[in-house]
Amino acid sequence: MNKQSTGNRWLKYALIGLLFGIADWYYLDLLAHFNWGNFGSSILVIPIFLLLNYGFWLVPILPIVVVESRRGSRILSPVLAGVITWSSAIASYYAFYTVLLSLGVLPHLAGLNVFGDRYPGFWEDWMAVFRKIILAQFFEWIVIAIVGGGLIGAVVSFVYRTWINRKSSTSPGTELS
Repeated sequence: MNKQSTGNRWLKYALIGLLFGIADWYYLDLLAHFNWGNFGSSILVIPIFLLLNYGFWLVPILPIVVVESRRGSRILSPVLAGVITWSSAIASYYAFYTVLLSLGVLPHLAGLNVFGDRYPGFWEDWMAVFRKIILAQFFEWIVIAIVGGGLIGAVVSFVYRTWINRKSSTSPGTELS
């Protein structure tokens, strides 16, 4: 395999992550505005919400780490693919969050529009909100993206390879032990 196709592959994973991070913003907004009251006081609402919220993050990573698991025998590739995909998703999510904050379109933070009227102390207030909401959350979630992306990559690779080995050892024409 040539280096150019390898580099393109990793770039594609990063771009998928970048697009996913922005898509996740809108997806979470959709979940937040969904009428969960239609389910009544069902105890299932919270687990369903959590599954939809966090399970959604498996959408970009699972196919990517399976592709990487198929490509080679080393576990490092699926691990790196998971880390790159989730890390770039977190980066774009919080970059998009910063743009929305700057434009003053976030609920209850419209006064922080950098293109609007700026009162004395505006930049101090803006930076305080940026540090507390965006930066703090970014650093929390980037650790989760790195560790979780790598872990998902390793687990999926292990399961995929175990399944392939088991499937090939039980294919027609071979004996079962």
